[in-house]
Amino acid sequence: MKVTVRNPQYAVKDRYFFEVPEFITYEGDEVKCGKWEDPNEVLCLTTDIDFFPVRSIQRKWIYSIDGATVLHVPIDKKIITQIVKGSKGQEYVVTLGTKKSCTCPGFTFRHSCKHIMEAV
Repeated sequence: MKVTVRNPQYAVKDRYFFEVPEFITYEGDEVKCGKWEDPNEVLCLTTDIDFFPVRSIQRKWIYSIDGATVLHVPIDKKIITQIVKGSKGQEYVVTLGTKKSCTCPGFTFRHSCKHIMEAV
């Protein structure tokens, strides 16, 4: 598998003394990631380096796999989106999946709200 990654350092390339490439290409076979890594966020590839056998690549930086451009769609198929009415009639969008979120103002401050409890 050949994975081309957008280099996150490229956005600030003027801060480096050396030339920073826009893309980096890695080759290897896909392997199961460690249990501490979220497979929705990380792709793991083998390397040919003895002391560095597996490379973890954040999916948000992947540009293409085997020449095909990647669309950033979450792998988690269990994402559920619901519209929940607030106490004063407003409608909020609640997303349930590996990460829960709500569009209400309370969630932005507390990272939890009663709308998520209603949707569960």
